[in-house]
Amino acid sequence: MISVFGSLMLALWLLLTMNRSRQIFFEASIFIIVMMGVSCIIEHAWPNVNNAWLVEWIVQWIYIFIIMWLFDIVCLSSVSAVIYSIIVGVAYYYLQLNVSALVGHWLK
Repeated sequence: MISVFGSLMLALWLLLTMNRSRQIFFEASIFIIVMMGVSCIIEHAWPNVNNAWLVEWIVQWIYIFIIMWLFDIVCLSSVSAVIYSIIVGVAYYYLQLNVSALVGHWLK
């Protein structure tokens, strides 16, 4: 559930903030903090804070930072912004589903 909500929120965030100046570091950080809060609310539990949890959120933050940075470079029209947002949202959905296995492989 959280992965669907996160991907939709990311796609809408990109579309609604089109054609304005960005503070990418700040926006990526705010997005990840909001996602952490939403994750805690949906799961009805505090996270098990350890190295794997920290690296999972760092990987997601790096992804968000890169796609927000590329958004202004790639999206020159509304159509390209919609297509880019859909692709980024789907990719973020799959990243959230597989980030724990990826991080587990890295930390093993």
